[in-house]
Amino acid sequence: MVINRKFLAWCRTIHIYLTMLGLGVLLFFGITGFTVNHEEWFGATRPRIREAQGQMPLELLQRKDSLRVVEQLRKTFGITGALTDFEDLEDKVSAGFKEPGQTWEVEIEKARGKITVHQELFNFAAVINNLHRGRYAGRAWSWVIDVSALLIVVACATGLVLWLVLPTRRKFGLAALALGTAGTLLIYFLLVPGDSEIQPGPAPGAAASSILAK
Repeated sequence: MVINRKFLAWCRTIHIYLTMLGLGVLLFFGITGFTVNHEEWFGATRPRIREAQGQMPLELLQRKDSLRVVEQLRKTFGITGALTDFEDLEDKVSAGFKEPGQTWEVEIEKARGKITVHQELFNFAAVINNLHRGRYAGRAWSWVIDVSALLIVVACATGLVLWLVLPTRRKFGLAALALGTAGTLLIYFLLVPGDSEIQPGPAPGAAASSILAK
């Protein structure tokens, strides 16, 4: 296979430096791909619960100044997550905040200004799992995911070009590529969805029939 030397040199340079530049990110998404798939092993689904109460100045509620109310909540309870929900109802104000490792649910009684905060704190595995998914992580992290995806695609493409120019290993490389692609497709078409995690219950009327039989 004949490939322009300048193009080959460009591919080699891009492949080497992009791979090194994004090595940490590639490792991160590789490791978290495993932890996301086995969240229960790492305790990522079991939060610690904290409850707290406080008092909201009634004048803030009377002004219906939602921005000041949110700022007061952040200042009083140290809430750092992004505001994901805010409702100003007739008798209460409710708000929700989320970030990769924590969530807050807040209710404020308008008549008395009483604040009730329900906080859920997740462990480190849950934090990195949410970062892997891009959940509650904001616009900046969304860009990190996009750039990482592009980096992986370019690294794979340039790596393929570099492999194809090796005459003694080209056939084995293409065979491995075909085998890996075919294996993935076979698993998808033959085994997805796999075993159900929900056990089927008794058929309708089965319980009644067993009772009558007795």
